[in-house]
Amino acid sequence: MADNKYAAYICSGCGIGDAMKVPQLENIAKKEGKMAIVKGHPFLCNAEGVQMIRDDIANEAVTHVCIAACSRRAKTEAFQFDGVAMSRANLREGVLWVVAAGKDHDEVRQEMAADYVRMGCAELKKMTQPAGNIKESSSKRILVVGGGMSGMTAAMEIAETGYEALLVEKTGALGGMTAQLWKRQPFKEPYAAAQETGVAGMAAKIAANPLIKLHLNSTIAETSGAPGRFVIKVAQESGAVTEETVGAIVQATGFTTYDMAKLPELGGGQPNVVDQAGLEKLALQANGGAIKRADGREVKSVVFVQCAGQRDDTGTHLSYCSGHCCGTSIKQATYFKDQNPDIDTVIVYQDLRVPGMGEDFYRSAQERGVIFSKGKASKVTGGDSCAVTFKDLILDEENTIAADLVVLATGQVPNAGVDLEAWNPVVTAADGGDAAAKAARDEMKTISILNLNYRQGPDMPQFKHGFADSHFICFPYETRRTGIYAAGPVRRPMDILQATDDATGAALKAIQAVEAVAIGRAAHPRSGDLSFPTARLEGCTQCKRCTVECPFGAIDDSRTTPATPSAARSRRSKSPRRTKKSHASWCWPARTTPTRRSTWRAWRA
Repeated sequence: MADNKYAAYICSGCGIGDAMKVPQLENIAKKEGKMAIVKGHPFLCNAEGVQMIRDDIANEAVTHVCIAACSRRAKTEAFQFDGVAMSRANLREGVLWVVAAGKDHDEVRQEMAADYVRMGCAELKKMTQPAGNIKESSSKRILVVGGGMSGMTAAMEIAETGYEALLVEKTGALGGMTAQLWKRQPFKEPYAAAQETGVAGMAAKIAANPLIKLHLNSTIAETSGAPGRFVIKVAQESGAVTEETVGAIVQATGFTTYDMAKLPELGGGQPNVVDQAGLEKLALQANGGAIKRADGREVKSVVFVQCAGQRDDTGTHLSYCSGHCCGTSIKQATYFKDQNPDIDTVIVYQDLRVPGMGEDFYRSAQERGVIFSKGKASKVTGGDSCAVTFKDLILDEENTIAADLVVLATGQVPNAGVDLEAWNPVVTAADGGDAAAKAARDEMKTISILNLNYRQGPDMPQFKHGFADSHFICFPYETRRTGIYAAGPVRRPMDILQATDDATGAALKAIQAVEAVAIGRAAHPRSGDLSFPTARLEGCTQCKRCTVECPFGAIDDSRTTPATPSAARSRRSKSPRRTKKSHASWCWPARTTPTRRSTWRAWRA
């Protein structure tokens, strides 16, 4: 304690100095807060203000810094001083922005600001600089699950950044759904024609990269541990199991197409009615030649039906738009125009969605004779002579188009694994001895992707449509399992270009996580809180909730604990004392500093 030196810095920028008496706040920090150094600055977060603090740390041996300025979530990069404990007194958002303007509120505003400074100083006196929690060796290898375009991109980005990547693909070849395409939508100039997928070249680069270890014909048999020390059991098709240690995980398991057999009204299951993936198979078989129907006949007319089983408001099919389908249909229509400009190609759409440079592609297809008809299909008849009945949304009348081939845009269904909303009640029943529930649980395990060895279930929480649960605007890639990130169509519907960008972002988040873990810091630095959590066991009421709610099992019980959260809530009996596991520190970035209530008591005392 004797070696600690405390300093407070008060900013008068962002209107703080106009609404508050900063010299008075400086006096409170010095006399009541007992700060050895107190300085004000008109613009604390600029280069000059930050350098002033750095100089005091270097020359005055300051060990603890209180910054009275803006929110602790703002300017985290500017106010980053390694080796120094720091508290933030929120004068801008907490006082200036919440107290009404005007002289009538000057006294209230000043009193609040004074209290924030007092609490910031009191908090600082109780803080110790976290030394990290490096109890075991930490791995910086990153696991990528899924060898499609998203997974390959993530692995390549990780390797090119200098980190080791472990790529696991369940099939015998890389490429995923992209490898099943003849061509892809244009993603670079010129945007007027479909382009090569590039899968073969990327797969060759991955095979030649020494930083990427590839497991083909393999799945994840079990995932345990925590960020920095995930233990992965990779099950190979031969039956062999390899154990790997990684620091973070990127799940890029892609999607499957919506089953068109569920669309009998649109010809699903009938001859010469295919989905977009089915047409790609025909194009690959043609290998640049004439695309023919399954019965070998030439195609002289083709109709593309958009939103087949998508954007459905009845609750029967997919309620969302899969994003890529309009561009994919345009691309596939150009297959036929490349083959023969006289082939009739019609795209029946409700709303045409081609973001970015897709507008150029659309115009190009239009110029080549692809017909776009705004309508909603109600019936498709397959067979030797197909027919599409739709309502023309411009002329407001029913029309029927004859065709040799009908293509349904059926959309994306994510390969996300087990739905935990369905998993928990089944496991609860199985633990109660229900034989049918046990069989159902074992069946559900077969579709698991990560096979997490956690009480909350074998896979990540999902949205109601099966996509990985993350806030795709504010905190993309992050899931509710720390150190595990989602990328590509498993996170939200998207095309190939969006998926590669997505994979790059997820790879960078995974790198950020392993670096944070390696020095004992929390894996979510966006909060500006680089401390780590501790468990205050002396305050335990033995409700047993924590033993189940924590996905990592950071705190365990010496007696058998319920298997699911629902069971935990029904069993509140007291139990033997809980013990911390070695990976307790990596669950989430909880603060080790006192709460505001305790700091209030501290300075009042």
